[in-house]
Amino acid sequence: MIPNFFIIGSKTERPSSNKTIFADGSADKTFREGVDLELSHWIPNRTPAQYRADTSTEICMNFVADQSTAGWDLAINNHLDADGVLAVFVLVHAEFALRHRKTIVRAAEMGDFWGYGERPAQILFQGLTMFMDQLRADQEDIRDIYERCFEKVFQLIERPEEALETAAGLAALQTSLARVETGEIKRTPISERLVHYHLPQALVDQDLQKALRVPSFNEQLSDTVWLQPAVRCQFDPDAVHLVSAEAADGHYYDLWYPGYMWADTEQRWRAPGFEFTGSTNGYYYGHPALEAAVERLQKLEQGAGVWTLVKELSPFSTIKGRNYPVVLSFISAEGTPLPSSLTPQQVIAELQSAF
Repeated sequence: MIPNFFIIGSKTERPSSNKTIFADGSADKTFREGVDLELSHWIPNRTPAQYRADTSTEICMNFVADQSTAGWDLAINNHLDADGVLAVFVLVHAEFALRHRKTIVRAAEMGDFWGYGERPAQILFQGLTMFMDQLRADQEDIRDIYERCFEKVFQLIERPEEALETAAGLAALQTSLARVETGEIKRTPISERLVHYHLPQALVDQDLQKALRVPSFNEQLSDTVWLQPAVRCQFDPDAVHLVSAEAADGHYYDLWYPGYMWADTEQRWRAPGFEFTGSTNGYYYGHPALEAAVERLQKLEQGAGVWTLVKELSPFSTIKGRNYPVVLSFISAEGTPLPSSLTPQQVIAELQSAF
C-alpha cells in the first residue's frame, strides 16, 4: 500500500515524496520523468502500456496486481468523482481492493461511463456518489472528502445491508431494466454497432421530462429518467444508441455514443468521429457518413426543429441543451428538444449506413 495521498486543490500541506503516482486526472508540473508514474485514462496520459485499461481504477488495479507498491510513497489526484476516489483507494488499500476487484472496477465504470454493474457495484457506486456529493455540498476540504470516502468504500463493500440510502436509486435502475426486458421499452438491434430504443407514448405522456432527460457525468441513480443509460449499457455497451420517444405530435430523438468514448479506452470499440483537440479530454467531432445522413434527415423533415450534430464535445459538454454523450438531436435553435415529423423507420433508414 502507498502510505500517503494528496488531492490537488486541498488546503492541507502536500507531503514531500521520493516517488509519486499520479492516479486518474492529469499530472501537474511537478511530475518527474523517470521518477514518478502516471496511471490515468485521461487524454493525454503517460500510462505504461502494461497497465492500460478502461478506467483509472482498473489501471491502478493492474499496477498493484503486477508489482509491489514498495518505494512509492505518495498518490495524487486532481479532482473528485467515483473513478478518481476509487483509483486512489486501490493504491492506498491495495490488498483489500484486489480482493474486491470486480465490484470496485464496475463501480468506477458506472461513474465515468454510465456503465452497468452487478448489485455489489451498484451499491458501491450509488452509496459512494451520494456520500461524495453531500461532502462536496458541505464544502469540506477535498482531501478530507477522499479520506472519508475511503471509509465509506469499506462500509459499502463489507456491510452492504447497511446502505439503506441506496435503495431508491437501485430500485429505479431495476425498474428501468424491467421496462426493456418486458418490451415496454422496445430494443431493436439494427446492426452490430447501432441499436434502437423506443419509448412508447404512454411513458412520454406520463412524464415528458423523464423521457428526454440526459443524466450528467457521474450522476447518482434516481427516478428521473424512464430509460437509465446504464440499462442500455447492460445490453449494448459497445454500440451507438438511437433513442426515440413517441409523442402525440411526432417523435423525439437523441443519438447516444458509448459513454466511454471521452477516455483513453483503446481496448473498446472506438465509434467513428472523435478527434482529440489537444485540450484535456476534449474532442472535435466529424463523421462524414453521419453528416451526410443528417443532411438527408433535414431535407425530409417537416417539423419546426433542426437535426443538430455536435461539432465539439467533452464529458461535460455537447449539443446545446443536451448532455454528453448525445451527439445528435432534433432540437430548436435554443436547444429545446422538439418532436420530429419523421418516423423511427425513416430515421433508421438514413442513419444505419453510418454505423
